[in-house]
Amino acid sequence: MRLGISYNKRRNLVELAVSRGCTAKADPGSDSHVNGDIQEGATGWPGMMSVRVHETDGVYDHPILPMAGEALQVVELQCHSKLAAKRFQKTKKGSKPDGSDDNVDASTQENRTSMDSPLLWIRVDPEMEYLAEIHFHQPIQMWINQLEKDKDVISQSQAIAVLEKLPQLSFAVINALNNFLNDTKAFWRVRVEAAYALAVTASEETDLAGLLHLVKFYKSRRFDTDIGLPRPNDFHDIPEYFVLEAIPHAVALVRSSDKSSPRQAIEFILQLLKYNDNNGNVYSDVYWLAAMVQAIGEVEFGQQGIGLLSSLLKRIDRLLQFDNFMPGYNGVLTVSCIRALARIAERVSSSICLDRICELIAPFRSMDKPWKVRIEASRVLLDLELHHKGLDAALLLFLKYTDEERSLRGATKLAVHVLRICQANVESNVTDQIKLPTLFGLLHLLSSKKAYNNVLLRHNVFCILQIAAGRSPTLYGVPKFVAPSPLVQEISVDQHTKADSSVPQLSRPQEPSTSTPSVREVLPATG
Repeated sequence: MRLGISYNKRRNLVELAVSRGCTAKADPGSDSHVNGDIQEGATGWPGMMSVRVHETDGVYDHPILPMAGEALQVVELQCHSKLAAKRFQKTKKGSKPDGSDDNVDASTQENRTSMDSPLLWIRVDPEMEYLAEIHFHQPIQMWINQLEKDKDVISQSQAIAVLEKLPQLSFAVINALNNFLNDTKAFWRVRVEAAYALAVTASEETDLAGLLHLVKFYKSRRFDTDIGLPRPNDFHDIPEYFVLEAIPHAVALVRSSDKSSPRQAIEFILQLLKYNDNNGNVYSDVYWLAAMVQAIGEVEFGQQGIGLLSSLLKRIDRLLQFDNFMPGYNGVLTVSCIRALARIAERVSSSICLDRICELIAPFRSMDKPWKVRIEASRVLLDLELHHKGLDAALLLFLKYTDEERSLRGATKLAVHVLRICQANVESNVTDQIKLPTLFGLLHLLSSKKAYNNVLLRHNVFCILQIAAGRSPTLYGVPKFVAPSPLVQEISVDQHTKADSSVPQLSRPQEPSTSTPSVREVLPATG
């Protein structure tokens, strides 16, 4: 549903324009099938959708939005509050006597304050009674009012999602997000969303105001004003801990005009890692450090920040040695360090040797490591192999790791990861070819004893073969009658001409081939 409002001063009502549609696929045999994909919501659904109008004199619910009837309609909502009369009113010289300029279009009055109308903000389906995707348009000031004055966390989250996607940002929006971030009475998850919204809205057009607000907020909570360095960790306030934990990651998402991270953002994260002190804290800081390391993996190194790469790598190496000497909870810190190293290696592959990174991560696949650390190291090495040598090399490495993995859960995790890699390659139209030995290896794994004892592994390997052949990764929803591909038809003709063979046989080539066939040549794709 797409909705927009227009306030009529003369009649003191809101005109709500509604466009209703349905994204569900219609039955091919029905008359409501439109364009083969989408059917309009002409028939509609039973009931009336509620519209909640927040006015200056109170809150009023209007359950008058019909869900049936015409797909395009205009609904009038009467306002109960009256606009205060202005002290000085002058008639415009260009005004028309017919009152055609009484309507104030909300889409063209983005910067007008709420004093121009008795409306504060409007919510459509506030109780979320309908399973619907709603796109509602109202002035920016009304979204700011919704963020600042509405106590519903869903309403606050919706306002943040709209404000961070505005094409042109004003300082009023940035200040509203900053004020909500500093509001300790607000729910911490929504405050984290406000922090990420400040990071997204930070740009050189606004002088990186979002980045400055994030750093200022963190320093006001965690820094000693006398020495200008972080104080020892104190996690007694759990909601505040989660908000502060998200700040380094939000800072790492800030981008300058050249799509790289500003130098002050990288220096801020490096300072937090360098002066982290957990002495006297009753809680472990393993997740705290893991969040900072994860922030390093989000940094984009440009010409200004590449000089700080060596310092960040030294900090990651120091944390790896520390966690190896005094293992933390479940290897969380080591897992974050491995992920950060992989992301850095992929982003600055021209400055870092990938083989050196692989040599650094390979020891973490040892069987004496926690299984989460071992599986994460295997995943990272698979990603680096894909980035460096292609999909076929990654699948060969997967077969090797699966053969070495002893646990059923670990082998399943690796198969799920490789399945996602194959799906990503198919969606991005990567022309990586899976060679015949790799295909035979996957088929051998599918029929092996390891896969027989692990139904999840067998299922994921089957899905990998399906994707490699250009099919859907599942047999669910496959049509009963599918036109066979030309290769299948040719094979069928050859089989019918052979009277002495009633069972399909694999034919050997008469001459050795000079090129290795791909998996699409071995497994025909369905039409």
